[in-house]
Amino acid sequence: MEGEFRSELVLPNEAGALGLARAYVRELATQGDLPGEAVEALATAIEGVCREVIERGFEPGERATFRLVGTLTAAVLGLAIHERGLPFDPSAPGAGGDARRGLAAGATWDLLRQTVDHAHWLNHGKAGMELRLLKHRPQGDIAEHLPAAALTPYRADEPLAHQQDYTIRRMRPDEAIQVAQCVYRAYGYSYGNADFYYPERIAHENVTGRLVSVVAVDAAGAVVGHLALERPEPRPVAESGAAVVAPAHRGRHLLERMRGFLEEEAARLGLLGVFGEPVTSHTYSQRMEEDFGAHACGVLLGGMPRSTRFKHIRAEPLGQRESNLLYFKYLAAPPPSTVYAPAQHRALLERIYGNLGTPVEYGAPEPARGAGEVAVFVDHCWQYGEIRVERVGADTATEIGRARRDLSDTARAQVIYLRLPLAQAGTPELCRAAEAEGFFFAGVGVGFADDGDVLYLQYLGVPLDPARLQVASPFARELVAYVAAERERVSRPATGGAPPR
Repeated sequence: MEGEFRSELVLPNEAGALGLARAYVRELATQGDLPGEAVEALATAIEGVCREVIERGFEPGERATFRLVGTLTAAVLGLAIHERGLPFDPSAPGAGGDARRGLAAGATWDLLRQTVDHAHWLNHGKAGMELRLLKHRPQGDIAEHLPAAALTPYRADEPLAHQQDYTIRRMRPDEAIQVAQCVYRAYGYSYGNADFYYPERIAHENVTGRLVSVVAVDAAGAVVGHLALERPEPRPVAESGAAVVAPAHRGRHLLERMRGFLEEEAARLGLLGVFGEPVTSHTYSQRMEEDFGAHACGVLLGGMPRSTRFKHIRAEPLGQRESNLLYFKYLAAPPPSTVYAPAQHRALLERIYGNLGTPVEYGAPEPARGAGEVAVFVDHCWQYGEIRVERVGADTATEIGRARRDLSDTARAQVIYLRLPLAQAGTPELCRAAEAEGFFFAGVGVGFADDGDVLYLQYLGVPLDPARLQVASPFARELVAYVAAERERVSRPATGGAPPR
């Protein structure tokens, strides 16, 4: 399939619409080549969501409509449910003071969790609620494309290849299978972005621009190295990841050359900068970020499951969920920005921005007014969630609490990240409210919001010992210590809402 096939079904808020919704999803899933049992499971799950919209989303007797939007690409089937029924009312009676929960809850959410690959919901305030779902179309991963002999793990002691000339360039579509092969041989199944195990997805994402793959090619024309910009959203920053160099070709500065080429591509795209999220079970990738001139600006605890493995680094499962550091590097002169820093974190934020070289003016906080806008994401495979505040409103603090409970209790997320827009004057007050809910400091995401940077907070629902993190740079170690102290501060009984230990 070339391009994107998009369709939309407008349904009345009546029980008779459920059969139409089911038939619509069944036909889309069939066109997407999903197997029969997956087709029926997805149709049943969406029917359940539509039933909850009809039963809970409108006043008794109200006549209205809601929309079911489907998109089909070469890689994924996307479904979105839009409804403009009852707004979220934080003062209304209900569980936890919540008159309405998310668009999918309880048994319906459990079914969705087993059926789709990615899900997130958005509270658009007066514009209503939206639930977005993604299901990958059937595609064989690299293990189905190549024999086991071609997928043996790289050996650190492989003899070096003969000296030769290498070409650094953008990946060609027919080389996606070699890239997936390199990623598998280097990482096993431990790499965080599962798309890199599927050649068709790698090729498709490069066509769409959500991925920019740079390869190192040897004299025989074989791909022996890879580095990518991961850009799932059209923001001015992208993540540098999927770094691989075959051991037989190491020591020849291929990674440095690919990074230089990648930064040139990023600059050509007009990107402001590049960020990385190196793990903390070892320091190799952290040192690479430091060598490339990036600076530590955050600590994201527990985002990856304990089962994460790293070939040639450790063989046994991790003792706790894997944590990441957040690094950033500007590719162009950073523009001046106004930041509304919470008073309790301003000193550290000044140091972070000072290291990055960002010209910042600190604004005076103001109370938020009007309705806010919040997006909520969940990764059920890795059991983590994320709450993104797009617009701070008078209702946003209550909405964060509701989303946190939905993610913890219904979606069973073990870790939740919260993004607050530092360019909005209501963020300092919202930060204090979130800390009362059990969230604690994580760092700064440069360019992560439409209007600038985000203040990262985090919530842990599982035990995790920050002392076990392996950290390379002195400032990154200071960040880890600060995060650990903040975690303890917000968990004291006086603040309430403490995360479970």
